[in-house]
Order: sequence, then structure tokens, then C-alpha cells
Amino acid sequence: MSKTAADDDCVGLDTPPPRGSGGSTSGPPVGRAVSASERVETNTVTWLIAAFLGLLLVRFLWSLARNENLLPGEVIDHLLHPDVLAGVWLTIRLTALVFAVAWAIGLVVLTMERSGNLVLGGISAAYVWVFGSIPVLVQLLLWSNIALIFPDITFGIPGVHIDAVRLVTPVHAAIAGLALAMGAQAARALPSGDRLTVLGDLLVATLQATSLVSVLSITDLLGVVQALEERNHLIIPLLVVAAIWYLLLVTVARGVIRLARLARATEKMRRG
Repeated sequence: MSKTAADDDCVGLDTPPPRGSGGSTSGPPVGRAVSASERVETNTVTWLIAAFLGLLLVRFLWSLARNENLLPGEVIDHLLHPDVLAGVWLTIRLTALVFAVAWAIGLVVLTMERSGNLVLGGISAAYVWVFGSIPVLVQLLLWSNIALIFPDITFGIPGVHIDAVRLVTPVHAAIAGLALAMGAQAARALPSGDRLTVLGDLLVATLQATSLVSVLSITDLLGVVQALEERNHLIIPLLVVAAIWYLLLVTVARGVIRLARLARATEKMRRG
């Protein structure tokens, strides 16, 4: 039985090109299934790495548990200290206020950017560039010393004279510095991602940034811890207290955002 042209085509498709031919490439063909032996080798290496890291972690935790310099009793005693709780409450309130203002600023700046107006677009770009580039700590220090630049604030209104020292208190300086810095971060992140994701990242970043206000002698969580350190010299135990509270607060914030995402996904599934 003679071969037809179609048979020749089929042979060309079924027969792999010889090794060393112009159309061949070195190495395994694309899409090659991973053999059982290769999977076993990969799993073995993975488990060896996991076991090594696990041993290091256990060793580290054991060394912490036996380290007398941590003074775990002092850590436990100060976790619910009235001053520490007051500092935690101030940190939560400051985070909520700055977060709300920063989110509003971010939305306004984004609206200006998308307005199509060259002036508004230029102002929004300049704002994001300036307040998104200068470190937050530097912005806080600048706002706390604004009276050295503008000792008498008039807002351009005749007859209005406000003493900047009285107007810009450390708390006001902290709110202004944090809100403007976080607002630039929000404006930069909003166009590039899911609103809930941006919202969660901004909330966590704001919460972490509030620790910087302690340089303005504000009794937030870190400020209280530093004040207690000066009294009793328990530097490490009190820093551990601060670390535990920040870890707890950030975890709760991320958990709230995760629940919001889950609720939104469930609602979409129910409607779909």
C-alpha cells in the first residue's frame, strides 16, 4: 500500500526531529512531565530545608525563654499597665483619625489627577512627589517647628493673627505630618490596586507610622514606653511590651480587612 501526501504529513508530525538538527533545542522538551524520582528529590530537599529552619527557630525560641535579660515577669506586669493602655488607646485614636484624613486626601488628589486639567494635575503630581518623598519623621519635625517659619499665621485674611506656637501643638503637628505623608501614599496606591487592598495597606502603614510621633513627646504607645524606661530603666522588657502591642494591633487591622474581603467575595458569590 503506497503512502499518500497526507500520510507523509502525519509522519512529520508524529516523528520528533533528530537530535542535532537545526530545529531541535537542547534540554528537555517544553511541557515534559516531572518524573516521580524528581518529585521525590524535590520533596526531600524541601523537607531538609524545612527541618533545618525549624531547628533554628526552636533553638532561638528556647534561647529566648531561658534568657534572664528579657525579664518575662516585668513584661507581663507592664502589658496591662494603666499608662501603657492609655498609650495604646491614643495610638488607636491617632491611627483612626490620620487614616480617615489620609484616605480623603488620597481620593481628592486622585480626582484632581484624573480631571484632565493641567493645573490640577500638576498640583496633584507635585503633592505626591513632595510628601511621598520626604521621610515621615522629617515631615513631623518640620511641622512641629513651623512656628520658626511662620510665627504669625494670618491665612491671608486682614486682621487675622494667630500665634503658630499655640495653634500647632505637638498633636496637631503629628496629625498634619502623618496625614499628608499617608495621603500621598494613598494617592499613589489607589490607581494600581483593589480598593480594599490599598485600604488595608494604608491602615497598617498608618498604624506603624504613629510610633514616630514619640519624637514630639506625645504619649502614644511608644512614647509611654520610653517614659517608663526613663523611670525604671527596664529598656528591653518595655520594648518587648511595645512590640507585643504593635504586633497585636497590626494583626487585628489585617484581620478586619481580611474579613471585609471575605464578606465582599461571599456577597458577590451570592449575587452571582
